[in-house]
Amino acid sequence: MSTTFTALILAAAILSPGTAGQQTQERRDAVEHRLGEVKERLALTPEQIEQVRPVLAEEAQRLRALRDKYEGSGSASRRSRRSMARELRDIRSDTDARLKRILSKSQMDELKKLREEWRRELRSRAR
Repeated sequence: MSTTFTALILAAAILSPGTAGQQTQERRDAVEHRLGEVKERLALTPEQIEQVRPVLAEEAQRLRALRDKYEGSGSASRRSRRSMARELRDIRSDTDARLKRILSKSQMDELKKLREEWRRELRSRAR
């Protein structure tokens, strides 16, 4: 499975539709759960936690907006999928650039491992 396709699945799964109130709480819970995993695995300091939280929250918001943009707009077309994948990569690159200013190299390496675990988990649930 390609990285692009996996990234698209990840974005869709994290931001799956539901009722408005349910979505909001589930999204908050998902962001907090992910932040908890990141805090633990990366051994973040309290200062880093406060710096990372808004970065991850903004990433989640941008991913929701991306999903909303392509939802129901014929996203099955190859061009739409490629465009969405490009935007998804841009969001991830921007997030990574911001996180690199906060995290050490070893923490960034661990974050990459954690993200890969999330992708594998998502792939197994998608099958």
